Amino acid sequence: MIRLLIMLGAIAATSAIAGPLSKFDKKPPVASYSSRADLYDIERCLIDMDMQTPPFVYAQPDRPDQVTLVWESAASAVGRTDLKREDKATHITTWSHAAQVQACAPPRG
Repeated sequence: MIRLLIMLGAIAATSAIAGPLSKFDKKPPVASYSSRADLYDIERCLIDMDMQTPPFVYAQPDRPDQVTLVWESAASAVGRTDLKREDKATHITTWSHAAQVQACAPPRG
């Protein structure tokens, strides 16, 4: 029972810190393109980048080909990058950190 309460507290804290993700849907993305890099390679590169804070990673078991990374600051979401696997490429939509994303996943040429 104690473990369950600890897990629920951690989940609630995470969702409170990240802030609403839908606020990014209301404004145009900074960049949207496809890359030949694999989704997991891009995700790992963005997590390992030397940024001010590491991103929260949102992935759903029923959607293994989609990942959302969210950067937060002062209990508010300040950046979001969506990764979606397509045929032999990964589609990337980012609302911030465009230079870092392109370093991890150059546009398909």
